[in-house]
Amino acid sequence: MKEMAQDFARILVPRILIALILSMGIAGACTYAAAETGSTASISISGSDAFTTPREALLREKPSRDARVLAKLPQGSRLTVIEARDRYLRVEGKGLPTGWIAREVAVVFPQDANATRELVIIGRAFSDNDTHRLLAACLLDRAAQRLREAKTPDPEVEVLLGETAEELAVTGGPFRAELGLSEKSDATGTRGFYDAAAFKRAVDLLDGTITVEQKRVRDRAQAGLLRAQFRERPSSLAGLVQESNAWLGLLETSDEPEVLRSAADRVGEASLGIGRYLLALGKLEDLAKLEMRVREASVRVQGASPDTPDGRRLASRAAILHAMRGDGSPSFPQEVKIGAGGRERSVRIDGKLGALALTVETRAGATRETLPRKAAVPILPVPGSLRISPDGRSVAWIEVAGPSQLVPVMTSLERDEPAREVAFLSSGRPLRDRALAHIVGQLTGFSKDGQRLGLSIEAWNSTPGPSPRYSVVSVATGELLFETSSDMKSFQRLLQ
Repeated sequence: MKEMAQDFARILVPRILIALILSMGIAGACTYAAAETGSTASISISGSDAFTTPREALLREKPSRDARVLAKLPQGSRLTVIEARDRYLRVEGKGLPTGWIAREVAVVFPQDANATRELVIIGRAFSDNDTHRLLAACLLDRAAQRLREAKTPDPEVEVLLGETAEELAVTGGPFRAELGLSEKSDATGTRGFYDAAAFKRAVDLLDGTITVEQKRVRDRAQAGLLRAQFRERPSSLAGLVQESNAWLGLLETSDEPEVLRSAADRVGEASLGIGRYLLALGKLEDLAKLEMRVREASVRVQGASPDTPDGRRLASRAAILHAMRGDGSPSFPQEVKIGAGGRERSVRIDGKLGALALTVETRAGATRETLPRKAAVPILPVPGSLRISPDGRSVAWIEVAGPSQLVPVMTSLERDEPAREVAFLSSGRPLRDRALAHIVGQLTGFSKDGQRLGLSIEAWNSTPGPSPRYSVVSVATGELLFETSSDMKSFQRLLQ
């Protein structure tokens, strides 16, 4: 117990004090010694590492505020102390002339194991702080380097370094090459990238038989490597499958909550792209297997992190995959028929992917008329979703407009006009739902007179709501006539 208390005092107290000093922006030198008594002459810190703490520090020719400025140093600049005075440190650095900096703009770490430990502690403390994240990355980079030089590399420090540098890249830098950071500009703007070197070192260090705790660290490192490998979403089926399988493999074996949450989001996004490809290729069995695997993974994530939405979000994406499958028949050809009074009308979606056509055939006795609707072009209908109105004058189906968007469309069979997406024709909830990231629409059917169409829509950004929204729209105009999430009697009455 006494040793634990000593460890607490040695590690946590300096961390709190330094955190307070840095958070106020007036960092002083951390020499690891007792508080100064007015002079540093008795404290030898020559050869120590010094890091600048403000966004910009001045390197001067002489130890005076009036001395000529030799360079402006950004936060986290690593320097080596040559000489220490009461208020100034004489330093040198890579690519810099020898000069002086004020003690108040730097933290100093002697060349010993205790100081290395403090580098890690302070780096960890500020890794989540937007103002001091660059400083944190520089401290952790030096700590990891010191540990490697001492032949005692620490994979957890490497992972913490990687995660901190990665966050710097995501939040816009600064992009420091010595930290493995770079930037790329395109039409959408400038983005930062991290080379994942620290993650790679951590994985290499944890190769072979490891403890449960070490496996958690390795899982974090592997997640970092995958984030670097798949910085941009693949556009091909092969690329999406590779990404999905990589993340699913990690998700199915890891017990680290942060890894599970990260993997769940990546799996969910990739799986929807894969699902749309599989539907288009008619590989419905593969689509069903993907859905099941994603659904089982969502259960695992929810079990590990029940208080976060990650598992529910992944489950909702499995539900989209299920909705894509429809009734399990092919997406095309699809055909529906209606007949009354010796007259039969059938509607068929057929053709090749990328060139599907909607064809209307009308039979009356021996007379047969077939008319392609050239303006109403299906793209990728949900299997079994095609519906024809009882009067044979309108048709509707669910279109897979995007990997996460299953939207209701309808068109007239009396005129050759484009298929119209219901949401864009109506007001109220259908139109508002169209702006959300995930949309799953279903058709309830037409009213008996063919004048009204019933549908339901679930739409969400993060996770679905408690129930879908049911709507009735006018077939002629698309006008919203009724919508509810609970009054099913009124909904059904309007469709009679």
